[in-house]
Amino acid sequence: MTKAALPLLLSLCLAACGGASDDGSGGTDATSGGEVTSNQNAPPPQPMASTSAPPPSTGPAPATPLPAGAGTSRENPISACGPADSYRRVAEHRCPDGSQPLGGDPSRGSQARVGNVGPNQTGHIIDQYQVPCPSGPVDLFVDMYGCPQMQQMFGQ
Repeated sequence: MTKAALPLLLSLCLAACGGASDDGSGGTDATSGGEVTSNQNAPPPQPMASTSAPPPSTGPAPATPLPAGAGTSRENPISACGPADSYRRVAEHRCPDGSQPLGGDPSRGSQARVGNVGPNQTGHIIDQYQVPCPSGPVDLFVDMYGCPQMQQMFGQ
């Protein structure tokens, strides 16, 4: 390629790519400081999705109903799958009058933890929680290692 052909090739490339133009066809506009005034290659804007529907929940699934007597003692704890599930299950506890003093809030469930009461017959450490029911505090016992996933993690 000769030196004389290089400027011609560069001009053709700029024209093909929509380089600088002064005809107002949508290229860069020298009077606006080189800003692009429109983009001829962009697809038309898509309509916004409706925001009336709530976003899908990414939190844990609601707790399954507990077996009768679950959570009443160290030997009959609520089975949970890790700390977050333990806190959620405690927070969802309903008192004898049907009230839910912790409002289903896992952070409040975590604050209801009193401590642990040691291992039960499974060898799992059992946590004790106290829910402030209107009729008086209710003690709940939770085995946060009580799900198959946690047991498999610990080789049980």
